[in-house]
Amino acid sequence: MPSLYLHRIGCYKRYTGALAAVLALAPTLFSQTTAADLPANCSAYDSATLPVEAEKVVAPKVFPTCDSYRSYRGIGRPVNYSKARACAWQERAALQTGLDKYPEEYRAWIVGGSLILADMYYNGAGVKRDIPLALHFACESDNQMAQLALKYIPKLDTKLPGKEPFEFCDYAATTITMNYCFSYANEIGEDHLNRYYNSVKASMPADQKAAFEKLLAAKVAYIKVHAKEVDQGGTIRGIRTMSSMNILEDLFRTDVVHNERKQFPALSPAQIASADGLLRREFENLHKSLAAQTKEDINIGAVSAENLSKVEKAWESYRDAWAAFARLRYPASADAIRAKVTRDRYRLLKTIYSYSKPPR
Repeated sequence: MPSLYLHRIGCYKRYTGALAAVLALAPTLFSQTTAADLPANCSAYDSATLPVEAEKVVAPKVFPTCDSYRSYRGIGRPVNYSKARACAWQERAALQTGLDKYPEEYRAWIVGGSLILADMYYNGAGVKRDIPLALHFACESDNQMAQLALKYIPKLDTKLPGKEPFEFCDYAATTITMNYCFSYANEIGEDHLNRYYNSVKASMPADQKAAFEKLLAAKVAYIKVHAKEVDQGGTIRGIRTMSSMNILEDLFRTDVVHNERKQFPALSPAQIASADGLLRREFENLHKSLAAQTKEDINIGAVSAENLSKVEKAWESYRDAWAAFARLRYPASADAIRAKVTRDRYRLLKTIYSYSKPPR
């Protein structure tokens, strides 16, 4: 995406000649809602007329903690467009006045305020749909993101979105925006997963429910510490880490779904019996290789032998929690489930890169 944007910058001079004529037609421009006729430059949206409620916003003295994106997408709370919009105005005002950003809810720095207003006005979420006004807010939030979106919006169906709303975050073009938008998408996914797990628990007797709660806690602890065995080199390390964590989350959910459907792992007795030894040998070889890395390797983001051991310990707790739950919920297949979890870990270890030797 960033490369496409840089290409657009190279074409900037071709837009400037027509820009004056576009701005002269501003009253006509901002009465339209047809995406195909939209100018392809952020400067064309500077003069968009803000809604009356914008004039009533009082700049907050501290950064608001209302999290507009959570009310907008219903993350951990019901969808409430009125609350989302009111909060977004406050976040926008706080950012415009340069208030210190509060660290507890860092996503609101990027995916709150103007970005949520852009999504709401594009999707007609609780407001009359206004694509030019949406683009005004998108440009205000992140000029590069909006420029990239403008390349594709005319090609989209201009009807109101269906099941999934349009997201300007899908066109994030800078490293920081990509990282924050990826984190935002993760939070939406986590909320959906939690709802699914709660529905699964509803069918369990007390002992199984308690074991499943312990399994979920062990899963969270393992996936969190898994970040320590993901290479941290480069500017997209955040996306790389979250992507790897997502793979583990998806794998866990798939296992739960399959087991609940009685689609248990099809492993032979020999595969079940050999799983522990297979993993142990792979871990020992990788640990030895990582231990041979230089201090310089570690400083530029390489996975260390020490961190590998920390993650392995968390994984062992996760494996044991899976085994304990499986013995209660799926007793006939408990050994196969434990072996599958072990073999999945073995396959993951084979993907970890050691700087001390070429990738395997």
